[in-house]
Amino acid sequence: MGEDLVLALGGLSLQPRAQGRAPPRRRRFSRSLYLLRGLPGSGKTTLARQLKHQFPSAVIFSTDDYFFTEDGDYIFDPDCLEDAHKWNQKRAMKNGKSPVIIDNTNIHAWEMKPYVIMALENSYEVIFREPNTRWKFNVRELARHNSHGVPREKIQRMKEQYEHDVTFHTVLHCE
Repeated sequence: MGEDLVLALGGLSLQPRAQGRAPPRRRRFSRSLYLLRGLPGSGKTTLARQLKHQFPSAVIFSTDDYFFTEDGDYIFDPDCLEDAHKWNQKRAMKNGKSPVIIDNTNIHAWEMKPYVIMALENSYEVIFREPNTRWKFNVRELARHNSHGVPREKIQRMKEQYEHDVTFHTVLHCE
């Protein structure tokens, strides 16, 4: 009867584990990187604030910060966008803070690649998050909600280029 019961339970054993077996795997990451992504006006900054509330030690980095003057005015200059992204990437995982929240549009996988590489090099777990707003792909609503005055036409182009279902591996191996 005992053997029948063991077979019925799929070979489970109540005996202690054999000496040669490895212990259960521990979690490899002690730090987290949240890569937020979404169209302008979709709710990324609100999501970043919610994550900050959930994780008080979190730090939020946004390329938009580069375009704020000392007086708090936002002056976007498309000619400086590459420098702004490099500036944001450089400061993101400085000093080993965790969790790190990147509040950028991240429309394309390649835009997130520098962050994913840094996360890999610094043992950060990468978590992709998108706002869950009902209007996150509604261009008219996005144009109304975005705080930087991005025009509808630009949002429409961004929507058409938006790469869905990104993963750590697709970002890491993209061109």
